[in-house]
Amino acid sequence: MKKYFNLASLLFVALLFVVGCKKDVPAPTATFTAVVNDGVVSYAATVTNDTKYEWDFGDGSYINTLKAPSHTYSQLSTPQNINVSLTIKGPGGEVTVKQVVVIPAKSKLQYLTSGKDASKSRRWRLSSTAPTFAIAYANANFSLLGSYPGSILGAVGLAKAYGDEYVFKGDGTMTIVSKGGGIFASMAYCMGTSTAMAVNYSGGGIAYTAAFTAPTAATFTINENKNYVLATAIGDVPYNGVMTLSFTNGGFLGIKDFTSECIIKKISDTSMDAVIFYAHPSYGAKPMLCLLATFEAL
Repeated sequence: MKKYFNLASLLFVALLFVVGCKKDVPAPTATFTAVVNDGVVSYAATVTNDTKYEWDFGDGSYINTLKAPSHTYSQLSTPQNINVSLTIKGPGGEVTVKQVVVIPAKSKLQYLTSGKDASKSRRWRLSSTAPTFAIAYANANFSLLGSYPGSILGAVGLAKAYGDEYVFKGDGTMTIVSKGGGIFASMAYCMGTSTAMAVNYSGGGIAYTAAFTAPTAATFTINENKNYVLATAIGDVPYNGVMTLSFTNGGFLGIKDFTSECIIKKISDTSMDAVIFYAHPSYGAKPMLCLLATFEAL
């Protein structure tokens, strides 16, 4: 009986020692910082008495267990307030700290070029899978002449236009890459500049040129909420409060013509809806018609 008593006493003393030691281990402490750059947030934690990290980035993504992770948030047209929490676990317990991280709204430049940094760039091309490709009058209401599926250019011999790429860079420069040797253009432009046409679609006044020399110093400017006045073949047409892309040194989007400035109706990270004005052979060098076209990001 005495033997069992001594064993129980020893176990009790050992338990008291373990409990006493555990109480001597302090609980973790934690703070963290967040550095935001184009929707990418770099986190850094300062902690004590830690063995495990659990980051909740506040956007429904998986828990991250790195000490100093980075996380990419989707940016929208308005700022986002994200509730981020860090839980630190250690021998002395656990602690959770929280912070609101503000993800700034993405600018139109960021959508167009994939970022505000000069090194960023994004390639765009006409979408052959878009729901529509329309030809309209260049009037205030864009009165339709015809609406077709996005693949219509292939049906009229102009499929090479879908390969041409328009590369917009964060420093305001752009590159035009012809994948078919020529470039999508208006018939009026080709006729007025003696540019050979590889193929043309007389019904729409559009063509694909036989050859194209890309500009070497093209630039672009995003103009938001602009009161744009277009000088058409039948008079000036005002478009108030629109977003436009204007170009210098030979830049343009979509179609080579006498007029390069175009209206951007909608833009996201993956698609861009544009109104591109062009001349028709019957009306000379000033635009009379426009393409309502969708571009896809590559």
